[in-house]
Amino acid sequence: MNFLELKEQFERKLNDDYMFELLELHYAPHAFGSGMTAYRIKGRIVKLIYDGRDNDIQLLVSSNHDKYPNVSWTTVFTGHPIDFIKNGIIKLASIYGQSI
Repeated sequence: MNFLELKEQFERKLNDDYMFELLELHYAPHAFGSGMTAYRIKGRIVKLIYDGRDNDIQLLVSSNHDKYPNVSWTTVFTGHPIDFIKNGIIKLASIYGQSI
């Protein structure tokens, strides 16, 4: 699974329950397919970072109504992309108090 596939799966899950705004997208196919996206969801900034070299993904969430990009981040998930699809999105939903 590459970053663009991961991003598409994440956004499909978000579309079911959340309105989101894409704030930033960086994709570096020459750097092992690494990438980063940032979204605004219900007053919080959610950042998805994929390290293609280590095949590792991080999901970070800001406090409510922080100004992007100068925010303090809370790590919600760190791990393998397959685990992210199963568990990371559930952890994100718990922050918002509903299921995705």
